[in-house]
Amino acid sequence: MIKPEQRIQEVYRELLKNGYFEPVGHEGQIRVYSFRQEGYVNPMLTFRQGRIYGGDVLGIL
Repeated sequence: MIKPEQRIQEVYRELLKNGYFEPVGHEGQIRVYSFRQEGYVNPMLTFRQGRIYGGDVLGIL
């Protein structure tokens, strides 16, 4: 379970470290697309700041 205070990029790094994703982006830089918001979200924001809620679908590019 992800807490709203966690940064998007930090959660991605943990999932990557545990083998849930293959690396994307260059030198740790990722782009996060919110399908609900139909736009990109700054991965340095927390989930709350980025207005990412339970059930949202994110694309990591």
